[in-house]
Amino acid sequence: MSFYQQDDTHNEAILKLGKLDFNLGQKLHQHELKLLTKWWMDLDTSNTLPFARDRMIECYLWALGPLVEPDHTTGRIFLAKITALVSILDDIFDVHGTLDELESIVNVIERWGISDEDVVPNYFKFWFKTLLDLFADIEAHVSKEGRSFCMVYARRGVKELVRTYIKEARWYNKGYIPTMEEYVPNGYVSVGYPLGMTILCCGMGEAASEEVFQWLFNQPNPNIVVAGSSIVRLMDDIVSHEFEQERGHVASAVECYMKQYGVSKQEAHVGLNNLVEILWKDVNEDILQPLKAPLPVLTAIINLVRVMDLLYKDEDTYTNAKTFMKEVITSTLVEPVSI
Repeated sequence: MSFYQQDDTHNEAILKLGKLDFNLGQKLHQHELKLLTKWWMDLDTSNTLPFARDRMIECYLWALGPLVEPDHTTGRIFLAKITALVSILDDIFDVHGTLDELESIVNVIERWGISDEDVVPNYFKFWFKTLLDLFADIEAHVSKEGRSFCMVYARRGVKELVRTYIKEARWYNKGYIPTMEEYVPNGYVSVGYPLGMTILCCGMGEAASEEVFQWLFNQPNPNIVVAGSSIVRLMDDIVSHEFEQERGHVASAVECYMKQYGVSKQEAHVGLNNLVEILWKDVNEDILQPLKAPLPVLTAIINLVRVMDLLYKDEDTYTNAKTFMKEVITSTLVEPVSI
């Protein structure tokens, strides 16, 4: 709107209508954020999950990128909640769980249930119950739409995610630095975006039919899923690998690239950024030829990737939320446009 307003030929009526539309949308988003904040506070994470990062607003902003329509309220809430829970699970695998505990956690998720024989931390039991409660809410919603098939794919998405987590945990435990050919096919799933794409499709109503989910989980995965998620993985690694290596983390794409090609960190950054540019061409090719999935679904998927491009261009604004992320939150969710 600011660019349009600066144009000498702008139409005042259209400009005012655009500002009113933005402010009305912002009111809706503020209401959704209140619901999410209450859900987060009710989890009492300071006691139940004391290591959890308080990033509910940031998670909602992530969900707002791909699901922009006013009738996508439920989808945004589901996507924001799963993003928050995956962030916690990621921290469990990266920092808080022993390898034996992580192996048990994977077994629980693969079975989709906890037995008395499972030796898992209490904080994970709480996390898993919270996940099951969320999935029950999603199932109740999609069942009303006659789309119960969504849940098979949602559960499959979580299971595929933890399989990549445990592979990375085993690599780290052995001190193994994988090749790029090993790392990226695992990393594009472990970054969480294929699961995110699945959950956002759960919230898109009839636009995401069962055929869409079959396409999404086709093997090999669709190019837009692989390329888009790989972009996210590489951008994440470029800006966050130093912090993660300091706290103890599996080798990122930066370390893998450095070892494989015998180059410096700076040269690895250049090489990975070049790879990101190539991957964007793959994503754009799919969006320009929407033959395999409906355009609204493809648009939502590419917008989910664009959120990463906005928030991780120069730094990890999810971890360092007081920087650029704060500006985006303020302009998007707090300050209305002056009319």
